[in-house]
Amino acid sequence: MGRFKKGLFLGGLLGASLMWLNATPKGKEMRSKLANHLEPLFNELKASLKQLEGPTKDMYDALVERAVEEYAVKKELAEEVKVMLLRELKKRWKEVQKDLKK
Repeated sequence: MGRFKKGLFLGGLLGASLMWLNATPKGKEMRSKLANHLEPLFNELKASLKQLEGPTKDMYDALVERAVEEYAVKKELAEEVKVMLLRELKKRWKEVQKDLKK
């Protein structure tokens, strides 16, 4: 399978999963649960980063991975919720950078 076909296939899978999250009742429920876990964990990460000297994106990503892993075990989260939390928290690096500069 060529690179184009692989990209097309993966893009289709991604689109289908995003559509599932937005269109189905179970997807909306999943998104709601994700939001409930996301904010407290994000605030905890920001507090941890303020203690570090000159945090970088790599440091942030490593901290996110460790925090999500510990949180997922403590809250007994499903693997797909854990992956979504990781993805969403890693997207928030720019927001963290702005907060650290203040």
